[in-house]
Order: sequence, then C-alpha cells, then structure tokens
Amino acid sequence: MTALFKKHSTIILISLLLTLLILAWLFPSAGLKLGIVFLLASLGIASSIAIEKHRKAYVQGRITRGIFIRNAVLEIIGILLAMVLAGLLGRFVAEIATRQISHELTKILAGVLTGLLVGMGVGAFAKRTWGRLVKVSL
Repeated sequence: MTALFKKHSTIILISLLLTLLILAWLFPSAGLKLGIVFLLASLGIASSIAIEKHRKAYVQGRITRGIFIRNAVLEIIGILLAMVLAGLLGRFVAEIATRQISHELTKILAGVLTGLLVGMGVGAFAKRTWGRLVKVSL
C-alpha cells in the first residue's frame, strides 16, 4: 500500500485537488470543509510515507527505536511546517500575481497555478534543508 502512495502520490494528490476544486466550485458553501479534507489527506499520506521510510531502517537494525521515533516526529513536524509556509507564502504570492486580473475563472486558475509553483518551491527547499537534519541510509 505504501509503495502505491510513493509511486503515485503526486498524481493522486493532484487529482484529489482537482476534484476538490471542482466540488468547491459547484458547492461554494462546502469549500472550506473540502480544503481541510485535502490538507488532512495530504498530511496523512506524507506522514505515512515518512514513517514507513524510518520503519524500514528500524526493522533492518540500522537505527534504534529512539532514533526511529525522533526521526519520524521531526520529519512529520518538518512536513507540517513546510505545508504551513507553502500555504502562507503561496497565498501571498498568488494575491500579488492575480491582483490585476478581472476575469474570475482566469484569476482562480492563475492563483492556483501560482500557489502550486510556490508550494513546489517551498517543498524542494524544505526537502533539501530538512534532509540535513534527519538522515536515513537507504
């Protein structure tokens, strides 16, 4: 099951995001709830992948139980911090980028694409930075 998420997590999350965006457009009153569901699903998938990575090293005897727990908790906290930073920075940059656009659909699409690009940038930066703190030899 984890191998499925590792291989196809990006495709799964993007299709989930598109589905939730379509549902939020059709049912505007449920937009906040759908956004929370997406964020929790993303956090759950990312956390399970991080725990599985460290669990493999623990089962193979390369790390102790304490190091396993420390690494897993640190990685989940890092994922949370990266998600919060990506959300805040993405919202700020998307607002600046779409300020002059008057057409609503174009404004939404430009905002989503800008937010995704900023989020990917924050994710790449967090991965490189966080990799120095939590190391698992694979």
